[in-house]
Amino acid sequence: MRSIFPILVLTLLAQTAGAQEVRQELDEVVVTASRVSEKIKDTPVSVSLLTNQELETIKARNPEEFLTTIPGINSQGFGGESELTAIRVPTHFTNPYTIVLVDGVPTASYGSGSSSQFLGINNDNIARIEIIKGPASALYGSNAIGGIINVITKEPSATPQATIRSEIGDYHQVRSSLSGSGGTGRYGFNVDLSQVDSDGWREHSSLEKEAASVKVNYTPNDISLLSFKTDFIRSENDSPGSISEADFKSDWQHSYHSFAYNESDKLAPALTYNLYLDEAEFRATLAMRDVEEKSIPNYSIRQLTYGRQPRPYIGSLNSSDATDFNLQLFYSHNLSLARARINTGLDLVNGTNDSKSYDLAVTMDPITNRYESYTVGDLAKSYDITTTVLAPYLQLEFSPLTRLRLSAGGRYDAATYEVDDRLGGGTGGDKDFSQFSPKAGLTYEISPALNGYLNYSDGFVVPTTSQLWTSRYGNHRLSPEKARNYEIGLRSSFWEKRLRIDCSVYTMDIKDKIVVNDDSTLYINAGKATQRGIEFQATILPIDHVRLNLSYTYAENEYDSYVTGGIDYSGNTQPRSPANHLNARLIIEPLTNLEVELELDTVSHQFADEANLYSYDRPDLFHLRTSYDWRSWSGWVHILNLTDEEYATYVSASTSEDFMSLYSGAPRTFYAGLSYHWGGGSK
Repeated sequence: MRSIFPILVLTLLAQTAGAQEVRQELDEVVVTASRVSEKIKDTPVSVSLLTNQELETIKARNPEEFLTTIPGINSQGFGGESELTAIRVPTHFTNPYTIVLVDGVPTASYGSGSSSQFLGINNDNIARIEIIKGPASALYGSNAIGGIINVITKEPSATPQATIRSEIGDYHQVRSSLSGSGGTGRYGFNVDLSQVDSDGWREHSSLEKEAASVKVNYTPNDISLLSFKTDFIRSENDSPGSISEADFKSDWQHSYHSFAYNESDKLAPALTYNLYLDEAEFRATLAMRDVEEKSIPNYSIRQLTYGRQPRPYIGSLNSSDATDFNLQLFYSHNLSLARARINTGLDLVNGTNDSKSYDLAVTMDPITNRYESYTVGDLAKSYDITTTVLAPYLQLEFSPLTRLRLSAGGRYDAATYEVDDRLGGGTGGDKDFSQFSPKAGLTYEISPALNGYLNYSDGFVVPTTSQLWTSRYGNHRLSPEKARNYEIGLRSSFWEKRLRIDCSVYTMDIKDKIVVNDDSTLYINAGKATQRGIEFQATILPIDHVRLNLSYTYAENEYDSYVTGGIDYSGNTQPRSPANHLNARLIIEPLTNLEVELELDTVSHQFADEANLYSYDRPDLFHLRTSYDWRSWSGWVHILNLTDEEYATYVSASTSEDFMSLYSGAPRTFYAGLSYHWGGGSK
């Protein structure tokens, strides 16, 4: 870490020296940092934006493609649109350290895991994405230790317009979408329909997804807005899983699986009422989410390590029917004294989940190491889970000095799980959690071109229902993880907006971290971990028609105290936590309306296990994207993994195994697409 500090100090000195000569351009508005619109320069937290223009340039097939361009985010793609994403805190499939929202409403049920949250989102309905880094439990409750990813969806356009697009790619991938927007009088609408169909580049990695999003706005008068939105998303995703290091080196497209999969049907309507007064704003949102899922997880298929010989192979067939209701009430009031503002609100959640798991008897081919077939056995687990959350919050902001803005607040969460074990196995019961999460921060305008901030925040993560009951590692005695974070940052914009720099330094301590114990039999609270890091982001426009985007993360993620099974992991680096990550994107416009982007993504080595016995060095990845606009037409050609590297997106190992497992990334892949836009002015 010592080596990066001179660079940071020199950068900050250079910013301060030039600050008096230029005019600040830090007035972008975000809504996620305080749940109400405010300028970035007034937010005492680390904020990153993915604009509609950036999303249109990348045209991601997997959210990993755009999330890796943001410092502090570690996103691993698992084929199709499946991913595992975390901000600042290394994660596993069941550790939900990052909340993904759609228009401020969580995409997943309270007490669920962290994987594939973007699979339940219509990517063609995204207008922009706001990322808040660091614990946000003071506004958003459990699971926000790492931060918040808020997907802001499209609004109805002022004039009628429509866009149709289609893309084809290697491995029989086809993406198509149709969008329409407009309005008349007091009504406005937006519709986005999309479909993805792909065979996948690996064995057993196909994806089918259909999504429909409809938003209707009604403006009864000049001070109010009523908005109804609904999403329907259906997906079927094969799950090829990881393979051993030896098999990865011999045939990285290989999969041990022929029937592991996940099917999901999601319906998510929401009704929002906004009232805008001279110095106040009131908002009420009632959202419902109904998700039916059925899966054979690849990680559930394994050979028993005990019992009769030869030891059989087993698996699980899981199903769930989850329905959640979220009521969000929010009120903001501006005061004349010291530009003060009070934000307060209440979140109410009530959810039910009918969860079942059946035993599978699995047949494995010993020559190919491939699981060929299965037979459904007895009902092994059957739970009826009810979740209730009551969470009021309050935040005060004020400016005692013209350049200084202070904020402080907190949220109290009271959550209850009620679990009925319908098989009478004795693992049901009630579980209550309560937690107060405070935060405080300040921003200071050092000069018209330089803005600094400090913050302190607490966060927490309640154990998921899987960690408590439904997983084979379930432990109903688990406690919530708790985090405390301190952060300092600077934001600047010089040279007539040709140079924009954001940087932050943070340290976060996590207590009672939940991990699987040494012999892979039980979830436990493992003690204490520390996350420290530096995040740096810059946009440079050296000359007209040339832009360079840089994103750099330095992270030290270590276990301070973690002892299990007689093994002491204290002082070790947490798995899947590279110390350095650099993403660089060079965008040039050699001809009018022709844009070419070359992206480099590089990471340092990472450990695959808590013992730090296995490590992985991923090769550097290059991606090439070109696009051309002509009148109402747009065309693009993308080449991902330009140099055709064989690499893994995810690695894992444990002391109970004598090898490392790797999840294969995609080889060089070509995509080409065409779109036509009608109406609404420019695209």
